[in-house]
Amino acid sequence: MSALSSEQLPILAGALLRLRGLTLAAVFDATGIRAANLSAWLKGRPQVISAARVTALLYHLGVQGGQLRSDMVHTWSDQGEWAHLRTVFNLLQEPVAPRCLFLDEHPGMSHTRFLQWGEAWVRLSLTPGPTAQDDLAAMVSPDRMIVLPVALEGIPTQDPPATASALLSLAEQSGQEIPTGELAHGFMQRLGAPPGQDFVLTNGDSLGWRILEVSLRSAMRRGLSPTQLALKIETMRLDEDDFPRPGKAKPG
Repeated sequence: MSALSSEQLPILAGALLRLRGLTLAAVFDATGIRAANLSAWLKGRPQVISAARVTALLYHLGVQGGQLRSDMVHTWSDQGEWAHLRTVFNLLQEPVAPRCLFLDEHPGMSHTRFLQWGEAWVRLSLTPGPTAQDDLAAMVSPDRMIVLPVALEGIPTQDPPATASALLSLAEQSGQEIPTGELAHGFMQRLGAPPGQDFVLTNGDSLGWRILEVSLRSAMRRGLSPTQLALKIETMRLDEDDFPRPGKAKPG
């Protein structure tokens, strides 16, 4: 996306303040921006604080040049409809490096997620509202989504390299990733089921369908028509028939 406008900067800063749980007094201690001036600027009053102080504020909140800083682990918390989280991802520049979402199956109302957003790392503590859907994957459109066998709330966040090392090591050793090749197979399996037949979802299937939904939406945004998508899925089926997986007999 292009550079943020002067009207968008207070919106981004306000959302980051709430995600990080910072008070205006804490921001004053860190940046020297008076609480009254910051409050007025966040409400949209122009020229209340200088451009230099706006840059310093965003840097303190973890943003530099429209991107998340890579020298810190961003720790965010959002509840309900995740409006502040949605605002930040709508306004931030998309990273050139991969996006990888790390999840666990730890039960409870709140869930801890880690997101590799380009070169930056984000720890998310999320509590959905009573009617909200878990649409984090649709929000960030990850390139990879990995389920880890440990509770993510114990992953260290003091140092980005330590966070990256812990998550990537767990992913390599025992992480469960949904390969894109498996998505097409499961998709055709479900479409080919007789009418009215129940389809029982496992945890992995649920994640797979979510990734598939995100992938389809992304493809449509890039201009692929439903016909083109159908042809790509059919091509995957033909490839699978020509090169069956181990233990699967070739038809015919």
